[in-house]
Amino acid sequence: MGKFLVRLLLSLAVSAVFIFLSLRHTDLGAVAGAIATAHLWPVLGYLAILLFVHLLKTMRWGLLLRPLGPVSFKRLNSASAVGLMLVVLLPLRLGELARPLLVARPSAGGEAPLSRSGALASCVVERVVDSLAVGVLGIVSLRLLATTGQAADFARHAATLVTIGFAALCMALIAAFFLREGTVTLIRRVLAPLSRPLADRVAKVVDGFLRGLHFGSPVAGLAFLGLTAAYWSLHVLGFWMVATAFDLEITGLMACTVLACQVVGIMIPAGPGMVGTSQFFTQLGLSIFIPGALTVAGVTARVAGYANTIWLLQFGQQVLLGLVFLVAGHVSLAGLFKPWKTEPSLPQEGAEG
Repeated sequence: MGKFLVRLLLSLAVSAVFIFLSLRHTDLGAVAGAIATAHLWPVLGYLAILLFVHLLKTMRWGLLLRPLGPVSFKRLNSASAVGLMLVVLLPLRLGELARPLLVARPSAGGEAPLSRSGALASCVVERVVDSLAVGVLGIVSLRLLATTGQAADFARHAATLVTIGFAALCMALIAAFFLREGTVTLIRRVLAPLSRPLADRVAKVVDGFLRGLHFGSPVAGLAFLGLTAAYWSLHVLGFWMVATAFDLEITGLMACTVLACQVVGIMIPAGPGMVGTSQFFTQLGLSIFIPGALTVAGVTARVAGYANTIWLLQFGQQVLLGLVFLVAGHVSLAGLFKPWKTEPSLPQEGAEG
């Protein structure tokens, strides 16, 4: 409990710093006025896009879980909605573990449990691919726009750093997957002198995690990449639509940069909902293309209104959708983080179909 409290206070401190940075040259009344007078239909359009994006994200996750065993769409969708809600509600992204744990548990409909390590691996694959996609999106859009200035340079360097970091992680995971047997054998040999049962448990978890990294088939891999492209393209469309609601003149390519800035920014562990980091880095992205976005009164109000509307829509959609499934009883959080007595084995390679 003490460690959690320290983490919570640290996350709130990070959020407080970025909230201050995002609002230091802005009148709160003017921001509220900008949000109140924003054109409604583009905002509602992005909300509809977010609901469709949830569906695409859930379908994409299902492709990664398929090699672990059969999972109904109801079970998948419920775990996805509640898990993503916990991601934004818990500080320092502690909710990242909730989604794989939720889908791995035996379902109320009698479906068998899945390997938790394999389910966790599916979420790691998602995170790595999404981070690479956003990093490349930022690099390419900034390159094509040929933007200059301090904010553009910062965004370019951040996107490059994220791309290099996650590309390295991707290569490491690929190598570990193909060297799986050797890795598992080495872990068992190292830990066996300490405790044979411990060595077997750790080796099984690592084996399940590494086996859970694969797509199952080339067709599933291509479908995963196609859904990823559709997922991020819809987000770009939504960012552009909300900009029109605040009379902010940006192109689709500029919206790519703003989206990349926001996603890179919320990688910084912060308070619940990534509050502060989301707004500041969205505004930073806009400042590349809109003079005075962070300093000129009037302009800052519309830019801050835009950033906070984006945040409210994303946060609200994830929390409300998760609450629907939670209240409806499709998912229970009771005992979520308690250890299981046994860890289900993954199907033998080639047996999934």
